[in-house]
Amino acid sequence: MTRPACGTCATPGGVRDGRPWCDTCRIWLVLHEPTGQWVSYADNASRDRAAETARRVAASARQVTDNLPRVHTMLPEGWTARPHQGIDGALYAIAIDAPGGVIDATAYLHPPTDTSGWQVTVHNRVTGVGFPSYTDGGARAASFDTVEAAATDGIRLLRGEIHDLASRRPR
Repeated sequence: MTRPACGTCATPGGVRDGRPWCDTCRIWLVLHEPTGQWVSYADNASRDRAAETARRVAASARQVTDNLPRVHTMLPEGWTARPHQGIDGALYAIAIDAPGGVIDATAYLHPPTDTSGWQVTVHNRVTGVGFPSYTDGGARAASFDTVEAAATDGIRLLRGEIHDLASRRPR
């Protein structure tokens, strides 16, 4: 068996009980195929999860970029739409905002995943409440087949938040 170099400490590994081993780190080594480095079993799994997360983030960024022009054509006058990533490493969404000063709330259109279609959430910063769009008759988040359907629902929900805010203002 070839003596692998440990991907953690870069020292030449050895063999223990017939398997690759690093005496310095005191770990069993496994080949991480994408990088060609010998790493611990835990690091191998962690790297695979990180690669899958990066793939999903990149896919969501592509979906947002590809669909943003279609959302722009649907917006009421003065409304804006932009790409949004809540924190570094999170999936991307399309953020829809009403004109400035109307309401401090945003509708987010989340791209489809392997398990759902487009989903819509609203974050109202005035009330501090965020919520998803629900299906009729149940407490399940709605899933939309097209970005146009999701955008229509997001705009509807924001208009509802604007109406709720207006109805609570003193006259």
